[in-house]
Amino acid sequence: MFSINEYVIYGSEGVCRVESIGHPDISGLDKLKEYYTLLPVYKSGRIYTPIDSTIHMRRVITKTKAQELIDNIKEISHELDVPKDIKQANLFYRDLVRSYECSKLISLIKYVFFKQREFSLIKRNMPAVDLKFLKIAEDMLYSEFGFALGIDPKDVKGYIIKCCEE
Repeated sequence: MFSINEYVIYGSEGVCRVESIGHPDISGLDKLKEYYTLLPVYKSGRIYTPIDSTIHMRRVITKTKAQELIDNIKEISHELDVPKDIKQANLFYRDLVRSYECSKLISLIKYVFFKQREFSLIKRNMPAVDLKFLKIAEDMLYSEFGFALGIDPKDVKGYIIKCCEE
């Protein structure tokens, strides 16, 4: 169970602060269930989710863990066994993203980056499914890293590049 004022990753919503835990007086919600009231950090709104929800929820990584992942980014594999079939590739990427694991998101980003490089050499356009999930993975990773490191998510990519050059 999470605590009030704790920061969590909540599904594709990303970083959220637990505002309260209890029985919100909102029509349509099960009065017998306890809910987390979540406030997204980088999006507007308020989320009410049962504490026993099946939507993935975990604590935000620490600054130390984020920096450790960045420091070891070169060792994280970019080799993925993405199916050639577009529908199967979509399912593969979706499952990878839904793992909500930073190292898997890094693998996906690196895979598409290397694939883009190969495609540019032969002057071909990237498949839309690759670009779609690249954007999703970057948004998820950069928002969590930005929060953990105390920097704007828009600056995370540059920060990672700078760290890798050193």
